[in-house]
Amino acid sequence: MKKNRAFTLIELLVVIAIIALLVGILLPALGKARSSARQLKDSTQVRGIVQAMVIFSQNNNSQYPLPGRIEPTVVAGGNTITGQAGENINTTGNVLSILIFNGNVSPELCISPAESNTGQIQKKDDYQFTPPTASPNANWDPTFRGTPADQARTFGSVNTTAADPGNQSYAPLLYVGKRKARWADTFSTTEAVFANRGPSYVNGDFGPTPATGRWALTPDNFGTGSNTLLIHGGRTTWEGNVGYNDGHVQFETKPNPDGITFTSTTPIANATSVADNLFVNESNERGSTDTATNATTGLNAYLRPISNVTGALPNGPFTYTTWKD
Repeated sequence: MKKNRAFTLIELLVVIAIIALLVGILLPALGKARSSARQLKDSTQVRGIVQAMVIFSQNNNSQYPLPGRIEPTVVAGGNTITGQAGENINTTGNVLSILIFNGNVSPELCISPAESNTGQIQKKDDYQFTPPTASPNANWDPTFRGTPADQARTFGSVNTTAADPGNQSYAPLLYVGKRKARWADTFSTTEAVFANRGPSYVNGDFGPTPATGRWALTPDNFGTGSNTLLIHGGRTTWEGNVGYNDGHVQFETKPNPDGITFTSTTPIANATSVADNLFVNESNERGSTDTATNATTGLNAYLRPISNVTGALPNGPFTYTTWKD
């Protein structure tokens, strides 16, 4: 009678080693596939929001949504306040809330599938599509928070606090001052208007570091420790989806995409037309007198979510508080 032969210890170890080798090869490939899928889905969401802004503009003189242009009455602290329209309500949360209220986008679309800061950025499950009877003129839910630093709000049955998370993942063009002209359906292929958030950079106000010709991250939580690096990039580099004013979305591998430039007052590498960092308000731009708290005179691309706007109505001056993480 023929006996069944069992595996020897050596054969068993060889099989285990082969399986371990295959797992080591396949896991990175699977991780990369998941990352690519998240990047593709995120690109679709950015495109969806940009297209929603374009649809909105078709009935609003080609202008993208700005709360101060369309809402004569503002809800703050649960009360209706007349005569408080204008720049003071032009926060990123209110801009996106208009699109949600009108049915152009959903709260889910405002959260990136690659969101890395899930403790501070979360989907809003209690968005109010019906204005409370005490505030019949409200055209959006002001408790939709564009950043975790937004002010506390009360709207109908919903109360928010300063400790609540933000409800969206992205950064719009800073639609203030001269840049407000670009917050419109201009069909330009080189005007970035909506993108994944970005980090802070050393020497950012004046262009790249002269020695390297590149922007170096600031050595803090907003630069080398920024959550935005983990959305699509690596530990030291930013990558992300950028939506442009002609409606297309491009996955960019650097913060200064090819084709986006500004005119510098001082030549960089013997040229005055220099690469524009999307997350830097370069103060060496010709004709700009911008400061750290006043970004009204520049035209360079600058994308940051706005958490708060303060200033005396109707003409200001206004201070725009942007949020970084």
